[in-house]
This record gives sequence, C-alpha cells and structure tokens, in this order.
Amino acid sequence: MKILTKQEFMKAAGNPITHNRDFSLYDGAPYECVCGATHTFSQFSGQHFGSSGASAKFIVQCLNNQNSATLIVTKNKFIILFDKFISLAGCVSNK
Repeated sequence: MKILTKQEFMKAAGNPITHNRDFSLYDGAPYECVCGATHTFSQFSGQHFGSSGASAKFIVQCLNNQNSATLIVTKNKFIILFDKFISLAGCVSNK
C-alpha cells in the first residue's frame, strides 16, 4: 500500500459521488488499513468516490486513529460478483 500526502490521496480518490447508493453488500468485508490492522467495512463509515464499471472506491477512516484513512477499491469475480477489497493507498495526517 502506498502512503500518500493528503493532496495526493484526495487526487487518487477522484471525484466524490454525492448521490446515495446502497452499499450494504460490502458490509462486514475485511480490508487492510493504513494502521496495519484489518478492519471490516460498513457502508456508513466510508465515503464513496468515483467508480469505473462494476468497481467502487471508498475512503474509510481508521478505527484506531481518526487522523488516518485508507483508499480501498472493490475487486470482483466474473465482473459483477464482489470478491474482496484491495487497499490502494493510505494517508496519515499529523494533527
């Protein structure tokens, strides 16, 4: 996983999606966090960003450090069946 500055991180995320969608399909799926732990996804804990095809990107805040976030993307089987999350990048703010 790449560690990026806040500006690089937001650029990698792309454009936020403002309309609400149901992401409950992904609830409970594990992902590797920038803190090194494995957390589980909740549709209410992530912000949805630009998607391409059947893939979706999310920024999720670390459960152990509120100044850290991870950019994750969905990985699918047979184009439409959700398989797992892939952690693309992390950002740790020094607030």
